[in-house]
Amino acid sequence: WCHRIFPIQATCTLNEKELQAVVSKLVFQFVNDKRNKLAQPLKFAVGFNRRGTEESQMKTSKDASKNSDMSVLLDRNKCFGAVAAAVKGIVSDSVVDLKSPELSILVELLPLSGVPNGSLLVGVSVLPQNLVSTKPRLCINPLVCDKNGKKAS
Repeated sequence: WCHRIFPIQATCTLNEKELQAVVSKLVFQFVNDKRNKLAQPLKFAVGFNRRGTEESQMKTSKDASKNSDMSVLLDRNKCFGAVAAAVKGIVSDSVVDLKSPELSILVELLPLSGVPNGSLLVGVSVLPQNLVSTKPRLCINPLVCDKNGKKAS
């Protein structure tokens, strides 16, 4: 059975240059999509989740010292900075708005087996505001209502 599905539009290794390139590409596609009506300045939010990797991070900390870029980006603030720089590179008059963003960039660390030690993969999504909820924190809206007839939030 499936508990949760994450919308992933692209994947890359947890590397600042690769992450910025993927985010830039996805934001560029989002901004140029004629269906998206965007206000000026563009309001965006960034979500970063490293679910299930805390133990593996500890085990590979020796390997991570070899790849300092990866260990730096495991810090959520550093990852936010890298993503924000990529967004501002595409849309210079963009601002962070955690309450009502027009677009949300989700970065999800993927705990995959079979990946060489020291390599961490992330899934990246750029989603419009109708697909995300910002309360109590940035998360993906459900596509169906719950069984009691109330719309899940």
